[in-house]
Amino acid sequence: MDYTMKCKILFISLIIMSISALSFAQDGGPVSSVLAVYKITVDAQGNEVATETTEVTPGDLLEYRVTYTNNDAGPITNLLPMLPVPTGMAYVKDSAQPALETASLSSTGTEFLPLPITRQVRQPDGTVTTVEVPVREYRRLRWMIDSLDVGESVILVARVTVNDK
Repeated sequence: MDYTMKCKILFISLIIMSISALSFAQDGGPVSSVLAVYKITVDAQGNEVATETTEVTPGDLLEYRVTYTNNDAGPITNLLPMLPVPTGMAYVKDSAQPALETASLSSTGTEFLPLPITRQVRQPDGTVTTVEVPVREYRRLRWMIDSLDVGESVILVARVTVNDK
């Protein structure tokens, strides 16, 4: 299987995982969600162009836009939507809008940590230093939406790159 085909499979997996994550927010609840994926390119004038896509190739820059809408009779508080970042893709630092609250280094997303995520690294001389975990290791992104009024929507955005093998 060539690498482009693997990227397409990863992309389809991301869509399925994202829909599963978004469905979790909808099950028995008053929140609806819509996921859109855009390939970001630059035109001849240097302006970014976002084109909705279902195909990816190594090196592509993708932007995920998830719209959550409150369809309930009252406000919703403390909504914690998340977006998976599958293996083969890397989150682009500081691309999330609004800013992320937490992220997970695990594809299961069981432990979310405040940003930036750090870890302890033992140096050759035996000392331990704290280093920032590269964002390419983030596997799930999570936002904190304090409140969503009746009929109100919020759009969450994050960019990822498709790895080159």
